[in-house]
Amino acid sequence: MEKLKALKWNHIIEALIMIVIGCVLIFWSNASLVIMARALAVLLVLAGGVMIISYLVHKERTIAMSGGFALGVVVAVIGVWIFLKPDTFTDLIPKLFGVFILLSGLMNLWQTISLVRYKYGYWWVSLILALITVGLGAFLLFYPSVVKELLVKFIGGFLAYDGLSNLWTISRLGKFERAVKREMKDAEAVDTTAEIVSSDSAEK
Repeated sequence: MEKLKALKWNHIIEALIMIVIGCVLIFWSNASLVIMARALAVLLVLAGGVMIISYLVHKERTIAMSGGFALGVVVAVIGVWIFLKPDTFTDLIPKLFGVFILLSGLMNLWQTISLVRYKYGYWWVSLILALITVGLGAFLLFYPSVVKELLVKFIGGFLAYDGLSNLWTISRLGKFERAVKREMKDAEAVDTTAEIVSSDSAEK
């Protein structure tokens, strides 16, 4: 019983943490992005530092060790750059996806031209889809800050929903567990009363 109670409280605490993190991501999305970027930067600097120290500690200077040292320097430098310019780094990710999607949309436009040449009746459907793809790519490319904040808010909303749904499920389970326990106690009380009545009848 104690283990079940402890497990229940663990689930409640986890759900509350999820809700708090979700709310932070929703209402302080920009600050959350900076914190996450700098946390990643610290990890990269630590990883690069480990590679550099590993090279300096070992006396052997193999090609693999030298490559590890060079990689460690690059990783550490990238980590320092991200830490100093987290906004530039977080803007870079949507821009990269934007370039990829924009190129894909332009490729679709070229394919639409081919469909027109082949006199395909529904070439206009391909044109609409291509224009939407180009538009999405351009939006990612020119408005990265809006995209990244919306993405963080979406993740925050998902986490908050997950925490709230877990709390609701736990509360329902607790309610029905208490109802089952009451029924079991009532059944035990009825059985005890029946035993007493039957024993009294037997004595008479």
